[in-house]
Amino acid sequence: MKNLVLGAAISAAMLSGAAQAAISVDETTGLPLINTANTNVVYLSGASAARKFMEELFTNSAVAPAEAICDSTKPIWKYKDSINGKKQNAYLCELSAANLAISGLAKPNLLIYKRSEGGSAQGVSPLIADAKGLASAAIEFLKIDNSACTLGAAPVAGISLGSVTCDYDLTDATKFDSLIPDFGVSDVDPGQFKDANTPAGFDAVSTADVALLNVQGTAALTFGIPVTTGLRDALQEAQIATGDIATSCTVGDETKACMPSLTKAQIASIYTGQITSWDQLKVGTSGLFSGATSPAASPRVHICRRVEGSGTQAQHGIKFLNFPCSTAASRPAKAAGVPEFFPVTQVHELSSSGDVTDCLNELNAGSDTDTGNDFNNIFPGQRWAVGIQSLEKNADLGDDFRFIKVDGVAPTLENVASGKYYDWVELTFQYSNTHAWLDDNQAIVDAVIASAGNPVVLAALNGKFKHSFGDSGLLAVPTIYPLAAHAELDLSGPVNPYTHATGGAPVDNCRIPAVLNSDLQL
Repeated sequence: MKNLVLGAAISAAMLSGAAQAAISVDETTGLPLINTANTNVVYLSGASAARKFMEELFTNSAVAPAEAICDSTKPIWKYKDSINGKKQNAYLCELSAANLAISGLAKPNLLIYKRSEGGSAQGVSPLIADAKGLASAAIEFLKIDNSACTLGAAPVAGISLGSVTCDYDLTDATKFDSLIPDFGVSDVDPGQFKDANTPAGFDAVSTADVALLNVQGTAALTFGIPVTTGLRDALQEAQIATGDIATSCTVGDETKACMPSLTKAQIASIYTGQITSWDQLKVGTSGLFSGATSPAASPRVHICRRVEGSGTQAQHGIKFLNFPCSTAASRPAKAAGVPEFFPVTQVHELSSSGDVTDCLNELNAGSDTDTGNDFNNIFPGQRWAVGIQSLEKNADLGDDFRFIKVDGVAPTLENVASGKYYDWVELTFQYSNTHAWLDDNQAIVDAVIASAGNPVVLAALNGKFKHSFGDSGLLAVPTIYPLAAHAELDLSGPVNPYTHATGGAPVDNCRIPAVLNSDLQL
């Protein structure tokens, strides 16, 4: 591991042979000092939709110590990039001594990097390149160098994470490290990264490529359709007027009963660019835009989508367009690169789910609220827009978008488990079968994967994903964990009765999910 700053005290400890578990800080700057003599360094790349999931998995004090990766009773530090804090992260902690899978390791501390930039395919293609011995296996990670990092806040054990921001710029080779990830996470199984889902710089994933990886499906992640708050309000207003939403509801109501809805066919029409103006969505004889009390500045449709190689983008194509599952499927709309007065949908392709949030926020606001992020609202102004996000996002309603129903069904765990809501996929973790492991990193990686699929752990994490319309987030998969009687949903240990891995086959998210050997309650 390079570019980790060692303080004088820690250097002395190393020379004397002592390797203390407690993480020290620089007395002058307050920044943590990373001692490579007692710290395992692990690199994880992939799904940006799972960024919050992974953070909670590493740090949430509600996770039982026997399943935890980090000891949440001790200070935990979070590193983030200087762009928006969501592209690159890392977590520094003491390992949980109660977790038998990782207790007693030679090094008691952990620094685990989480690269979200570029999305899920960065948790697949570099691992395949690693198995093939290709130079493309090395990808960019955050560089932790205390001379280029600033302290945000010190951690409070069991309550808050320490915050450190480090310079990050892909155009400056001194501000990132190129390294081979130890393992990856993707929103969908590796075989989906082909055709238009192939990330730049890599080849489409083949069946032979997948065989080079150890792939483990671990959890079902719920996705949804986020729309700018202004668009949500307009849909609410229109559907209250038509009686599709109860007339007792008011515009801005955040409850499940008052959520607006679009059909799967309408969503497909929007995301393939067939609907270019919000007035093409009719409410009676009036267009949605023309009939709204508070319209945006223009009726042009905007889409905040993800780049090729994003698992979030891939799952959306699978669930709403049957792409790339069928050669006859319609493709998602792409950026046209033309001015807004052209009658085409304006598509913004973004490298992380954090960028999608920024895109929706700024289009709703009508201004460039953050000049440092990858989406800068300089020309469009205020617009209605749709995006693609997992239900780990915006449970606190702090961002300017809202999830809507699909075919009248809200994106809740209850509706996933009952087979009524279909926009969910099974996350997979993977690593090269021939990866060169350092120290005890494989034991740590295997422990992370096991914890990530444990229903009791998922229940603890889902506590952060409680929306105004119901519980959402993640469920364990029935191929690993047994179901409750009659496949009833138990939120204290949620297991999805349905899986894309039926009949003994591995996870394939193109497969229609089916129940796994269980009686279902009707």
